[in-house]
Formats: sequence, C-alpha cells, structure tokens
Amino acid sequence: MGGITAELETLLNADSVCTWDTLDDTSRQRIQRSIEGNTPQCIVYPDTPEALGTVIAACHRNGWRVLPMGNASKLHWGGIVENADVVVSTKRLDRIVEHAVGDLTLTVEAGATLNHLNTLLARSNQFLAIDAAYPEDATIGGIVATGDMGSWRQRYNSIRDRLLGISFVRSDGEMAKAGGRVVKNVAGYDLMKLLTGSYGTLAIVTQLTFRLYPIPDDSETIVFVGNADSIDKATRTLLTSSLVPTACDLLSPGFIRHLELGNEFGLCVRFQSVPESVRQQIDRVRELGETLGLTATPYRDSDEINLWDRSRILMEADDPETRILGKIGIRPTSAVVALQHLDDRSNGRSIGIVHAGCGLGRVRIPRDMATSTYVLQLRQHLQTQAGFLTLLEAPQSLKRQIDVWGYVGNAQTAMQQIKTKFDPQNLLSPKRFIV
Repeated sequence: MGGITAELETLLNADSVCTWDTLDDTSRQRIQRSIEGNTPQCIVYPDTPEALGTVIAACHRNGWRVLPMGNASKLHWGGIVENADVVVSTKRLDRIVEHAVGDLTLTVEAGATLNHLNTLLARSNQFLAIDAAYPEDATIGGIVATGDMGSWRQRYNSIRDRLLGISFVRSDGEMAKAGGRVVKNVAGYDLMKLLTGSYGTLAIVTQLTFRLYPIPDDSETIVFVGNADSIDKATRTLLTSSLVPTACDLLSPGFIRHLELGNEFGLCVRFQSVPESVRQQIDRVRELGETLGLTATPYRDSDEINLWDRSRILMEADDPETRILGKIGIRPTSAVVALQHLDDRSNGRSIGIVHAGCGLGRVRIPRDMATSTYVLQLRQHLQTQAGFLTLLEAPQSLKRQIDVWGYVGNAQTAMQQIKTKFDPQNLLSPKRFIV
C-alpha cells in the first residue's frame, strides 16, 4: 500500500496530496470519528473536476477504497467506513460557475460552503433555501450527499426540490451530469434524486445547479407553549389552514426548557414574506393560540435570529466525540405522542424537534443514557407508529452495537442493485450507508 501516496503525487500538484501524519488536527479528528480498520494512507485535494476524475480513475484501477468528503463536518454521520485507503476532499472545488440573477439560478462547485454562498447571494438580494447543520463548515456537496435540510422543509421541501442540475465523477473516474438550468423529464434514473442522500456511496458530486429565492422583506417567529393536546390541535389547525409558514416545528418539553420558555410542549412558527402578509398571518396564528390557551412569545429582528441560532446550536451541543444525535421520522399526526415518549423515557433530558408538515426531525440524547437498549427502545416505539430512527452521530462503540440505519423497508434489494450498478467494486464509502 506504500505506493498509493507516491502514485497520486504524480497525478496532482505537490500541495494537493497530504499524508496522514501531516494532516491538520481538525481534519484528522473528524476523519478518525468516521473510520475503522486501516488508517488512510493519504488525503488528496483536487482543485478541478478533471483532477478529481483522474484520482478516482487511479483508485478504481488499483482497487483502492475511497472516502469522499468536503470539510468533513458530517463525515461521521451514518455508518462507520471500513478500511479506507484514500480520503478525497472536494473543499478546493469551491468556485461559483454561474449566477443567473434574472433566472434565480446558481451553478456552483461542490466544495463551496453554505454560509459563503448565501453571503455572496445576499448582494443580489437572493438566497439558497437550505438550512443545513454546521453551515459555517458544511460544503454544498456534502449537504446534498447527506440530504440535510432543517425547518425550511415546511416551505421549501427537501434538498431534491432545490436541485436543477448535477455533475459528478463516477466510481471509475468518468465524469457525468444530469439536469441543467431548467427542469426536464428524462428516461432512466433520476440522478439528482438518487445521489441526494446517498452519503458518497454512488459517486462524488462536483457541481450543482440550484433554484434560488428572493430574500423575504420581513420575518417573524412566534413560539407557542402549552400542553400536548392543545399544541397538537394548534398544529393540525395551522397545517390545514391557508397560512403559509416557512417553518412549523414541534418542540419537546426538554427543548422548551433549554429555551427557558417553560416546561410544556412548544410549537415554533415562522412567517417570511412582505410585511403586510407577515403581520396578518402572525395575527391569525396568535388568535388560534389564544383560543387554545397557549402562551405566545414573538421574536423579531435580532431576537429572532438569536432564537434560531440557539435552536440550531442546542442540537449541536456536547463534544463531537460523544454527541448522540438521531434523525427521526414519524407520521405528522403522531409527532406529539412521539415527543411525549421521548421526554418521558429520559425524564425530560432528551430534546427533540419534529418538522410538523413532514414528520421528520432530530433528537439529541444525553450521553449517559445513550445505551443500545435505550436507542433500540426509542426506535421500536417510532416503528410502531410507522416511523424510524437513524443514528447520525454517536461514539463508534455504540454504532458497533446496533444497526445505525434501522431500515425495515422492502427496498434493500433495489438499493443493493443500484450500489452494484454505480460502484461494482464497492470502493466508495464502504459500509457507510445501508448497503
């Protein structure tokens, strides 16, 4: 295996290949949380899609196992990668290819970070409607690879719904693309949807084209707190009304306690539009809360920004080495019951959030409670409600004890066939996903 570094150094610039011993501490720690078995011999940083294709072609030719990453902010999500020989980072592929201001589209390379993109887009009064975790570090390619989307699911749906085009390097080093600057129907695989959430197991994304939105003129958030029954009624009424929130989140009592808003359930609703529309919708939803006896706390301007920042940071608390973070899915009509179960089982110490419109959400479990028994019991409860629990972040010791994905559907064979079709040698992110 000693020839891996030497061969890749002949293919790239001198500063594009880094050995494990010379890797910076942050990157080394992030990669270590994600792998087991042999230590990767080197980390490569191609600065063009063509250079990336050359590297992957060499890996394919030699049978070297590859761990793709951007900045490695979510590299530890999902399964533990087994015996990676080479780590390939797209962080230097960070150029904006085209920003069509009038068409509200953006084509960008996969290594650009979310915060950097929205800072640049703000100059044109536009934004990319994605609210992923770790936005300072998360690359846009990594966000797509993990399908990471937060509260804006309520208004803007999933990452897949933002994508218009995608370019990628196949497992054999060949370059391919799908879509473009307009939406088209094509025969065969819908590659944009297929690669979204594939965790780097099918291909390595190099370039993406997104639909953009104008920055809203006004924004306001209101948080309701009350008992489970009243919060559930308020949520159902809101979701069947003509109101159009950009976020509508159910919060567990533990979440509300951390926000210092009480000890009951919460419903966090955000409206973003022209000022007149925001005021009217806030007034209507406040009236709904009053009829149900809910306590309402409004947030505007810097207070609103701080609220959403605190909520995001709350889910990212604890040491990354020991943090227990899960992704859950549940029927929207069963979401409050699921959060009640989470709170009861942990004596209020776990925190959870469910995006009310779709039933997806996150839970953070205290380290001292995160045993395989507790996680499996929570998963079983969700599964009885047609839901699921995926373990995103956890110590490797816990991930080795249980199935990280907990998949019980009937598509396992189809997913295996797709993996074999795209990566017949199983060189890309082996063992990270469910196949």
